[in-house]
This record gives sequence, structure tokens and C-alpha cells, in this order.
Amino acid sequence: MLIAAGVILFSICFAYLAWRNLLWATAALVALLPTYLLRFSIGPIPMTLLEVMVLILFAVWIVKLKMRNEKIKNALKNLKSNNWWRLIIAWLVFATISLFISPDLRAASGVWKAYFIEPILFLIVFLNVVKTRKDFDLIFYALGVSALYISVFAIYQKFTGFAIPNPIWQAAETRRVTSFYGYPNAIGLYLAPIIVLYIGWLISKFQDFRQGRIRLGQTSFKFQKTLLLNFKPLLFQLSIIILSSLAVVFARSEGAYVGILAGLFFLGLMTKKLRWPTVAAAIIFVLVMALVPGFRHYSYEQLTFQNDSGKVRLIMWRETWQMLKGRFLSGAGLAGYQETFAPFHKTKYIEIYLYPHNLFLNFLSEIGLGGLIVFLLITIKFFKDSVKKFLATRQPLFITLSAVMITIIVHGLVDVPYFKNDLAILFWLIIGLSIFNFQKLPRHRTSGSR
Repeated sequence: MLIAAGVILFSICFAYLAWRNLLWATAALVALLPTYLLRFSIGPIPMTLLEVMVLILFAVWIVKLKMRNEKIKNALKNLKSNNWWRLIIAWLVFATISLFISPDLRAASGVWKAYFIEPILFLIVFLNVVKTRKDFDLIFYALGVSALYISVFAIYQKFTGFAIPNPIWQAAETRRVTSFYGYPNAIGLYLAPIIVLYIGWLISKFQDFRQGRIRLGQTSFKFQKTLLLNFKPLLFQLSIIILSSLAVVFARSEGAYVGILAGLFFLGLMTKKLRWPTVAAAIIFVLVMALVPGFRHYSYEQLTFQNDSGKVRLIMWRETWQMLKGRFLSGAGLAGYQETFAPFHKTKYIEIYLYPHNLFLNFLSEIGLGGLIVFLLITIKFFKDSVKKFLATRQPLFITLSAVMITIIVHGLVDVPYFKNDLAILFWLIIGLSIFNFQKLPRHRTSGSR
């Protein structure tokens, strides 16, 4: 009863916020992405607090649209003008087909709405409420807020062991923090893209600073005032990068390490001022890994999957492939991996995981070959559009977003960076940011833009 009352009260408050200001409600939702961990049921339907926020946000947006006598098809012009709508429809079609292929329709329905339908509903609202470059910053700050409380709690766990669910992870000598999640790698999955995003955002802020947004010709008072206004955001960005990086290190999320390094390497190569320092740093990194015995042994184990985690993944992938050979087109259906995989699982000392811990095998298993192809087309279009817009505008945002997507994909070679409520919305948030024509966005809202 107490939980129901809390959910109802929160929903009313969030609906009120959405009614007053859809942009701020969108930012609040982004800041509260980890609230999918708060689970409950509405009758027979399992729900999370995050899902409630998405549905309220979309419903309020629809009502406001009708009140202004605007047509929904006009509100989808961003998706249509960028030719995203065909891929999104295909995405939802394959997910819906996989819903009915699944051996567990109830579990599949939950996955279908949480990982496919609701992220697209969020994307539609997001594309319609973000109007200015200042709005972009608000969304970035909201992501930073979520990273902040996740990281702070994880760092607290490192020194106390508090609320770490597994005794091995909790033990001081083998400690791996989990923050609010149930397992350590969830920290890396969520924070790795945000770390790369914030580093790219920080670089762009420094570039703005150097390109004359703060001019030496200003009066001393104006210069100091402008410097102070820019210092606070920079301090926040640095705090998020440092604290989030510490949380990932304390979680010992090795897949996140590699994803972050891959994203930063791309970001450095594509940033003119950082190109040669990045190449030099990469060469030094490779030499250290190759020549220092301890690092050489560690990197060899990681690259050849000879450590315990790597061996488990190799076995899991091999057995998953055996399963998929007989259902290559259809996959196992949404939420059908564990049940379909069980007869092919021969290594009994390894548990049957929820997913095969590889982005491409995940999509092939969940939504079949057609769904995997659509995912590949989505990522190809994302990179193609981002590079095209960067060449046309020279805005570092598009390079940063590409670096974030590289982080997600590289991390996805050994983990599951999509099939989780917060990660699915984060993925489509990155897609949504790339859709905007940044050059045409005003810096601030006009009086009539609300």
C-alpha cells in the first residue's frame, strides 16, 4: 500500500511538471533513468517507475498537441526529413514479430514495451521539446546528474562494502562495487558512454573558450563575470568525468575500459588539436602493454579471452551459435533466450545468463536476422549522418556522438549495452541528438517558442 501511494504521488508530481514544462520533465526523466530499478505491477502488467514517466511524458505531449490543433504527422517531421522513420518502423515490426515467436509471451511483452516501444515514444517527445542549444546543455546536465549519484554511491561502496549483494564482490580483497544495480558491469554499461560524452563536451567548451567566446578585449569586470559563468559548468563536467571514471574502475568493468579507450581514441583523432597527442599516447600505451611483463600478460589474457570471464564468454558464444544455427532467421524471440538455449547448454558449471553478452548475438537471438540487419542499418545511418553533418558544420558535437556510439558498440562485443531499460533509452537519446540540424538551432528560446 505504501509503495502504491508513493508511485501515485510521484506520478502526479511528474505529470504536473510535464504539463507545466515538457522540456524540464524530459530532463528529469533523463536524470532518473536508473529508476527502472523500482519495479511494481499495475494489475497483471509489470511496470517500472521509469516506464511510468515515459508514458506520462508521451501522454501529456499528445494532449498538448491536440490542444494546439497540431497533427502528429507534423510533429514527426524530424524523423521524416532525416529518413529515420523507415528504419524505426522496421525496428518495431521485427520486435513485434519476435514478440509472438517468444516461448514466454508475458515476459516478451515486458521486453517489447520497455526496450522497443517506450524508447521510441521518448525519442518522439525528445525531438519535439528540444528547441535550442541551451536545451541540449540541459539534457547533458541531466545525464550528468544521473552519473553523479550513481558514481558517488559506488565510491562510497568501495570504502565501506555497503549494499554490495554478492559476498565475493563485497570482500575487501575482491571488491567490485555495484552502486544501485545488482551487478558491477551495469555501472560500466551506463557510465562509459556518459564519460565519453562529457569529455567530448568538455573539449568543445575549451574550443569555444579559445575561439573568442571570452575575448581579451572585454572589460575586466565583464571578463571575470564571463569566466565565472563558464568555470562552474567546466567544474561540473570535470567532476562527472572524474567521479564516473572512478566508479567504473572500482566496478572493475573491463569491457567499459576498452569501450572508453576506443571512443576517446576516435575523439582524439578527429579533434585537430589533439590528433598527434592522441597518436603519441596510443603508441606509448601499446609499447607499455607490449614491453612491461605485468601489462603484457594482462593484455594477452584479455585479448585472447584466457581469463575466467573470457573463457565463460567463449563457451557462451559457442553454445549460443549452436542454438542459432537452427533458428537463424527468427532467433529465440523476445525474452526467449534462456528457455531456448537450455537444451544447447552443455557446460553445466556455468549458469544460463539472461543474454549471450555480445551485442550482435543479442539482437540475433532476440529479434532475428532481420532485426540485426535493421540495427546495423541504424548504426550505419547514424555514423553516416554524423560525419556528414560534421563536415558541413564543423560542430564537434557530431564527432562526440560518434565517439559515444563507438564506445557502446565496442563495449557491446563483450556485454549487453542495449537490453536494459535505461540503456535502451540512452541509445535512442544518442540517436536523437544526432538528428538535429545543430547549425539551425538558436542559442535561446524566443518568447513565442514555448
